[in-house]
Amino acid sequence: MKLLKQLCSIHAPSGEEFKIKEFVLWWVSTNSHNWKVKPFVLNDSGLQDSVVLVFGKPRTAIFAHIDSTGFTARYNNELVNIGGPNFKNGDKLIFEKQNNIFETKLVFDKKTEKVYCDYKEIISPGTTLTYKVNFKTNEKEIFAPYLDNRLGVWVALNISKNLENGIIVFSCYEEHGGGSAEKIAKIIYEKYSINQALIADITWATEGVFLDKGVVVSLRDKYIPRKFYTDKICNILKNNKIKFQLEVESSGSSDGGYLQKCAQPIDWCFIGVAEENNHSSLEKVNILDVNSMLKTYEILMKEM
Repeated sequence: MKLLKQLCSIHAPSGEEFKIKEFVLWWVSTNSHNWKVKPFVLNDSGLQDSVVLVFGKPRTAIFAHIDSTGFTARYNNELVNIGGPNFKNGDKLIFEKQNNIFETKLVFDKKTEKVYCDYKEIISPGTTLTYKVNFKTNEKEIFAPYLDNRLGVWVALNISKNLENGIIVFSCYEEHGGGSAEKIAKIIYEKYSINQALIADITWATEGVFLDKGVVVSLRDKYIPRKFYTDKICNILKNNKIKFQLEVESSGSSDGGYLQKCAQPIDWCFIGVAEENNHSSLEKVNILDVNSMLKTYEILMKEM
C-alpha cells in the first residue's frame, strides 16, 4: 500500500492537479521499462494537467480522475469548498506557503454557516487547503482522506504493468465541474477510435451497496449508461466468476456523466469500490473490495 499512501498524500485539489500529474509522469518513466508494453504518453499543453497513456492497439479507455475535494482561502481565513468536502469541526488541514507545509484546523461557524480556519495569520486569498493525511490500515480496511479517487489512480497504475492494449486517462476537474474528460474523449475517439470507457472511481456505501461485498458496477446515478453496455460488462464478470454488486442511484456523477454529455458516442460504465465517510478526512474502504476492483479491470481490459 506504499504507492496508495503516496498518492493520498499529494496535495492536488481540482484546479491544482499538476503535482499528481508530475508524480504519474515520474512513476511511468521510472517503471514502464518493466511493463509488458511501454505506453505512448500524451502530455502536451492542450491536455493541461491531464495525462493519457496509450498501450498497443487500444479498444477501451479507463478514466481515473486525479483531483480531489478541498478548500480555497477567501478573505480573513474564510474557506470556500472545492467540490463537496464532507467536513467536520476541528478537521486538520494543510496548505503550502513558500514551499513549506503548514497545518491549521477547520472551524465551522454555526450562526453564519461559514467555514474558517484557525491559522494564526491571514492566509493569502486563493491558497488551497486539503485534509492532513492520516493513512491507516488493518487486516481488512484502509482509512485515509482522498481514497476518492487516489484509489482509482492506484488501480490504473497497477493495471499498467501488464496492459497490452488500452488507454488510461488521468483526468482533472471531476470534483468541480468537469471539462477534462470531454476534451480527452474527442482526442481518443478521433485518433484511436475509442468508443467504450470504464470509470475507475469510488462510490458510496448505502442501504444496497456494502463494504466487503465486492466491486461495484453502477447501472445509473444522475446519468444513465446504455443497458447494452452494462449488460456486456456484467456478463463478462459473471463468466469470470467475479463477485460484484449492482448500484442504482438517482444522484451523484463521475467522469461518466461528462462523457455522456460530450459529442462523441462513447459508452461508459462506473466500476469501483464502495466507501464509507465519502469526501471526509477519514474515508474507509475494504481491502478485499480493492483487490476485486483490480482483478475486474484486468479482466475487462483483456476481454472488451
